[in-house]
Amino acid sequence: MKKSFVKSAFIIMLATLTSKVIGAFYRIPLTNLLGAEGMGIYQLVYPVYAVMLTVSSGALPLAISVLVSENLAKGNLVGNKKLIKASFIILFTMGVSLATALILLSGSIASLQGSRTAWVGYVTIAPSILFVGGIAVLKGWFQGNYQMHPTALSSIIESVVKLIAGLTLARILSPYGVALQVGGALAGVSLSELATFVVLFTIYKKRKAVAKVPLSFSEARVLYKELLNISLPITLGSMIFPLIQFIDSFMVVNILKTQTDVTTATAMYGLFSGPVSTLVNLPVSLSLAIGIAVVPHLSKNKEERNLEAIRIKTSTAIKVAVLIGLPFTILFALAPKEILSFLYGSLTELEVERGAVLLTISSFSIVLLAVTQICTSVLQGLKDTRAPIINLGIGGLVKIVTSVILLYTIGINGVAVSGLVAFFVTALLNVISVFRLMGKNRDIVKNSGVMLLFSGIMSVSIGLAVIFGLTTAWILVVTMLSGVVYLLLVVLKAFNEEEILSLPFGSKIIKLKRRV
Repeated sequence: MKKSFVKSAFIIMLATLTSKVIGAFYRIPLTNLLGAEGMGIYQLVYPVYAVMLTVSSGALPLAISVLVSENLAKGNLVGNKKLIKASFIILFTMGVSLATALILLSGSIASLQGSRTAWVGYVTIAPSILFVGGIAVLKGWFQGNYQMHPTALSSIIESVVKLIAGLTLARILSPYGVALQVGGALAGVSLSELATFVVLFTIYKKRKAVAKVPLSFSEARVLYKELLNISLPITLGSMIFPLIQFIDSFMVVNILKTQTDVTTATAMYGLFSGPVSTLVNLPVSLSLAIGIAVVPHLSKNKEERNLEAIRIKTSTAIKVAVLIGLPFTILFALAPKEILSFLYGSLTELEVERGAVLLTISSFSIVLLAVTQICTSVLQGLKDTRAPIINLGIGGLVKIVTSVILLYTIGINGVAVSGLVAFFVTALLNVISVFRLMGKNRDIVKNSGVMLLFSGIMSVSIGLAVIFGLTTAWILVVTMLSGVVYLLLVVLKAFNEEEILSLPFGSKIIKLKRRV
């Protein structure tokens, strides 16, 4: 196995973790600044914005990286330059159209969501759609060339600018009401995407990737068709859960309003979609980094008809995703109150109680989401785009149906439970699809059991720390110490030597394994 695959993933994971830490420095004070109601408005805007981004550019980085890696394997460098030129043209056109539509429809969308003041946020975040399209094209080019550092750098720049600009504008606008505060925070998102695009394009230009190549209409049409063949199915699949969040943003508050007032309903939705979802998405985004790194490698292996390399990379990717996800599941399930109180000091005691229940339920979604993402990336890298759409569609339908039923019966907790059920269904279907394509991999099944067994070490240690009433700081220390033991045991037992060599410090771990 080439070392570049997993190490590329770790480059992106390290950057993702850094950007998430920066994001926590953004989200935590933002939550304290806006309050539950303000975060509720903020989270009403984001799902709609996410759908717009998915429509405009969601699958482009992956589709472009697949085509770029295939052209590299064929030595077709001119084809890559034409591909990027054509991509910029189509993304700019779509970006202008969608940004304009979002601004014009902002008032109507906000009214339908039950919170008219949300229109300000839509107006301030709309310009970012233009910049995100360009970022998607550049990321696809870099990833297709197996250059993960620019992608990693872009996530850090985006987080830093959003932190500084978003918090500054939200604080400046605080005397003018929560709606303008939220608008200021979302304007920070637009500024962060602009800064990210400028940096990526500068790197792209310095690497002499910008060259004037003729692009005829017939060539552009062929390229658009190739992009569409890959990106459209992926876009449809990746739209499903943003679309579910979009539906949630309309459904949850309106259903909860039948049981309480609109302010409380918005605050409860903000609690779930803000602090709870932010914590759950941290480990999930790390597994997404593995998916980003593995896709161009799988495309190249497919072009080379190297089935064994595909099997090894798939197995390693799934095991690394589960390895990372389990510790977070255990921590969030056993110490939810402590984590929420520690990170979100502005939450009231009642909000912490509600949030703890939501976090405990949602924590079990982490591994399911990680497996779902890796399997989806594997299927997409092998150009089997139909199965992920069907699987995600079934999961999305389960989510909507169970949400409606459970919201009326158990309130806001129904959103978390319905998500857990939907993610279980989707993960199971995705694993079956991968096994059907490549054959059943007993190594994954066996070693997943090993990981679950060793995760008991963390469960016992964190559970005892909570039972004995240790402070949150000490609970985190216990988590880190037991986590190191867990990671070491799992890597030594569940990974073979070839897989270990692909990890950071792999040669040193091999020496330790041989001694043990």
